[in-house]
Amino acid sequence: MKRSSPRLRPDRALEISELAEEISRGKGFPIDPRAILRANGIRVTFNDYGEAFDGLLEHRSGRFHVFCNTARVGKDTPRTRFTLAHELGHYFIDEHRRALEAGRVRPHGSICDFESPVEVELEADCFAASLLLPTSAVAPAVRGKARGLGGVVSLVAKFNTSITATAMRYLDVDPHPCVVIRWGLDGYAWKRLSESAYRAGLRKTVQDTAALPRGCATAKVMAGSAKLESNGTTKAAWFPFVGDDWDSNALFMEEAISLGKYGALTMLYPLDR
Repeated sequence: MKRSSPRLRPDRALEISELAEEISRGKGFPIDPRAILRANGIRVTFNDYGEAFDGLLEHRSGRFHVFCNTARVGKDTPRTRFTLAHELGHYFIDEHRRALEAGRVRPHGSICDFESPVEVELEADCFAASLLLPTSAVAPAVRGKARGLGGVVSLVAKFNTSITATAMRYLDVDPHPCVVIRWGLDGYAWKRLSESAYRAGLRKTVQDTAALPRGCATAKVMAGSAKLESNGTTKAAWFPFVGDDWDSNALFMEEAISLGKYGALTMLYPLDR
């Protein structure tokens, strides 16, 4: 099902990012969410809960407990780490924790890694990404690295984080105009733009798999014939407001990477002339 790009208000995103970065300070890399949970007296249970949720934070008898679903996120993967960091978001964001403590909301299963459009889930995702990939560490790590997915993959190796969360933080650093499109197994899910891409007007993109450029990198990855693919393309091929014969029809790079059972990610950015 198509939905809008997952974005929080900039001031709220900044508030949550600063909270997460403060908690990450001095803990070394990669950040260990389990150690932070232990330090706050929060126990974790790993079990197979089918497709019910990725993680769940419960408050009972004055204590917090996290349930982590190995069927969806494994037990020791980048997505596991993001899920635990997401549940830490629900704990450290005051409004979330107090609502659970007061019983105003029931424990709810979270679908993490920017898959949910629900605001409280996006806030916890924002916290998780900023905890695991704080700007103070990501910004210098991006400098001098390969552009696009090459840069994202290098950050994944350094911070032991998921592709999606790392791509989101890469965009936040805004090293160049860049658009990320997330595809589910059933098609378009959402897109996110770096600030410079937004200012450049790169806002409306192809959102239907049937309209993908023929033989493009994304189509190959979505079809399962490649895990990581890239090719040159044009602005007109991906941005419907541009005509093939327009002077503004610049050359672009299209890169796509498989997310396995979670779909695929496409990255688009202009090629330097």
